[in-house]
Amino acid sequence: MRGDLDLKFGLPPSLGREPSWELARELAAVLDDAEFSTVIPFATYEDLERQLFSGEIDAAWAPPMICARVETAGGTVALRGIRSGERTYRSAIVARSQDVFDLGALHRGTFRPRVAWVDRSSVGGYLLARAHLRRLGIAVDTAFLQESMLGSYSACIDALLGFETDLSALFVTKRGLEAFWGPKARRLKALAYTEEVPNDGVVISPSLLPDRAAKLLDRLHRLLESAASHQQLTSILRVDDFDRPSPGTYGPVLKLL
Repeated sequence: MRGDLDLKFGLPPSLGREPSWELARELAAVLDDAEFSTVIPFATYEDLERQLFSGEIDAAWAPPMICARVETAGGTVALRGIRSGERTYRSAIVARSQDVFDLGALHRGTFRPRVAWVDRSSVGGYLLARAHLRRLGIAVDTAFLQESMLGSYSACIDALLGFETDLSALFVTKRGLEAFWGPKARRLKALAYTEEVPNDGVVISPSLLPDRAAKLLDRLHRLLESAASHQQLTSILRVDDFDRPSPGTYGPVLKLL
């Protein structure tokens, strides 16, 4: 029997070029048994984070930076995604395979490429890459001829392969570009790989009252006990499995970036 939690869940923009109401409907059908009445796809990470902290949504699938901020504010990362057995990922700074420039050209200032990022709050598609470039001594505020925020990894790949930009950043596992990004990755090359951070996770709003947060956690774990629901949830969120990270797992991301 359903209870009266009436929970709301948020989806980030990294799962598609535009807010995906179709994906939200698929997820809503799965989360209904965990008493989520609404699933909302967000156009920006900023909006997702704002509503998560204000309590307008109760939980979300969120990147590690938002996970870290939620932990710092007293919230909980309920689940962490696992991909190919890995609990962490890194960013690859990528160009087209035929391009001849390297990051040394950026450091010397002899080449100012156009760059396409996912979002200013995207760890794999912005923050990790810029932090890595800064550590190499590259002045990221002046190094680029043009910077664009395209909202998703797929949009960045398309812009790169369509010669609309010269540089981008993609999240990758230790298995490399093609393992996750498929045939399109054969037309790309990695100029550098960054440090690793924990995978995206399901976060619970720090504004949620403790008793409701405890009930939400219980509903999620019960949901994953069903093999069918587990398979559907991992497929929609593009992971292979979940674990429950130890408290403080995401905190170091704030220092790294």
